[in-house]
Amino acid sequence: MWSEGYTRYRTPIADLFSAENKLALQLQTELKLTEALEELGKIPNGISTIVSEKIPKVKLSRVEEIDKEINHDLMAVVRALAEQCGDAGEWIHYTATSMDIQDTVLAQQMRDAKTIILEELKKTLGLLREKIQKYKSVPTIGRTHGQFAVPTTVGFKFSNYYYEFYRSYQELLKCDVAISKFSGAVGNYASSHSRELEALVLQKLGLSPVPISTQVVTRLVHSSFLYHLAQVASVIERLSKEIRHLQRSEIQEWFEPRSSKQVGSSAMPHKRNPHKTERLNGLARVVRSNVSVGLENIALEHEREISNSAPERLVIPESVIVSHYMILQINAILDGLEINDENLKKNLEKAAVGHSEQILRELVPKVGRQTGHELLRKYVGSKNFKQDVLNDSQIKDLVTEKKLREIFDTFDVGLAIEKSEEVLSKFKV
Repeated sequence: MWSEGYTRYRTPIADLFSAENKLALQLQTELKLTEALEELGKIPNGISTIVSEKIPKVKLSRVEEIDKEINHDLMAVVRALAEQCGDAGEWIHYTATSMDIQDTVLAQQMRDAKTIILEELKKTLGLLREKIQKYKSVPTIGRTHGQFAVPTTVGFKFSNYYYEFYRSYQELLKCDVAISKFSGAVGNYASSHSRELEALVLQKLGLSPVPISTQVVTRLVHSSFLYHLAQVASVIERLSKEIRHLQRSEIQEWFEPRSSKQVGSSAMPHKRNPHKTERLNGLARVVRSNVSVGLENIALEHEREISNSAPERLVIPESVIVSHYMILQINAILDGLEINDENLKKNLEKAAVGHSEQILRELVPKVGRQTGHELLRKYVGSKNFKQDVLNDSQIKDLVTEKKLREIFDTFDVGLAIEKSEEVLSKFKV
């Protein structure tokens, strides 16, 4: 089942975590280590040139063959490279421990994944800005607890989602994953006595040194990355829920796009199921659940053990791939989203109770808030709120029928339009 899910929701970002790409990054990291060692005069000149020339000859099949024999995946890479390099092979991996390489490779994968995801999120923000501009003045009924509340605008609803995506984007942007270490077996540089070597290797790879480490980079880095991906997934879920609930048969205001040949149900041909948004709601649970694994990986014993290693090989790629899929999907949904203006108006008319707040404002100066509230509250569950209010002699003694009808005939959306414009102005990527 996992492989089926991996295929169904796989996106090109998965290539970052392929065995081929991981090997390429491992070999590149070993090469940059030899280059830095040469530059610092710690190994003979010319070693890095030989390593660079021989890297293309290292095959994944050979690495896997060695790994089966020695049961150490990184040392299998070192041996496969060394056997291609002759005498120069003796200098490969000098001063390094396995996690100097592995954590550096993982840092590059997370950095590259983050870059791709941020670019897609920019598109999400662009699509939402378009929706705000188009619908900022279009009234709709707001809902709380699944019930009619008071009028607002469609654009104001999109403005709330825009701000949440913007904030998630900014927090992911600040999440520093491009850090690693080359500080040896317990992090104290006993193998090299050189912070300069660490800085030089990582600089060549576009990374920075973590301020201090054990044999591994603190897993606070990795759990933070997983958390920020989960935050993005959760914001996508909230927007997806709105779309699929507003697509309900009794509401029919918003509709996710569908193709002309799309089948809603195998048994009920009439159905237009919101399956895309429902799928996103479910996938968000997967990304969120992986955060707990990341947090469990923080409390490693002493200077290192490997209880983090196996789960990281699963949850980091999975969270990246699923998050990327979710962003691509919500972008496609937003791009083709249908909003039914006629049903927006119909539901506003049905939601006459949404005018209660405006009527209460008229009552407060005359009888106070609590009394005014009670005068209206007695019509909870009314089948025709508008008519009941217009027939209420107590209310009409306080607010003229003309004023009541004027309230029922207009939709007070407060500062919805102004706030929507403010969000567009203040929060730009």
